[in-house]
Amino acid sequence: MTKNYVLLIFSILFISFSSIAQETKSGIEGMRRNAISFNILGTTPIVGITYDRVVSEYFSIEIGAGIPSVGAGFKYYPSGIKESKMLFHVGLTGIILSAKALDIWGTSEDDGLLVAYLPIGVSYFGEKGFNLGVDLGPAVAAKFGAWGNVKVGYRF
Repeated sequence: MTKNYVLLIFSILFISFSSIAQETKSGIEGMRRNAISFNILGTTPIVGITYDRVVSEYFSIEIGAGIPSVGAGFKYYPSGIKESKMLFHVGLTGIILSAKALDIWGTSEDDGLLVAYLPIGVSYFGEKGFNLGVDLGPAVAAKFGAWGNVKVGYRF
């Protein structure tokens, strides 16, 4: 009879611990918050490398360096950052571009040109570290124009 009680108690404890271990995580808890990505346009005109970090459930920040610029910015996710979902984002990015190296704005008078870009797009945060972002939006420098971004990377 005591063996049955021990078996019953062990079974109840085992089921309890198993159900606790299967709780789902909410928000960014347990998420890989850092990423290194290969970038085309965005904070790194032409090509470059970007580091970004999820700083809260709704915001991420990024810095990048590439040919021929450096840049930094942030993105806001209105529905919150979640893994394995395509997420809408908006943000603001500032880029210091070497205008002489790449005269895309039609002004090569000075060595540095500040570009302000408003990215509007989608991002994907994979459970196993895959990272993808695509956006397009208005940009202002010496002239008003459009700017875009394609980013593929790994979260750690």
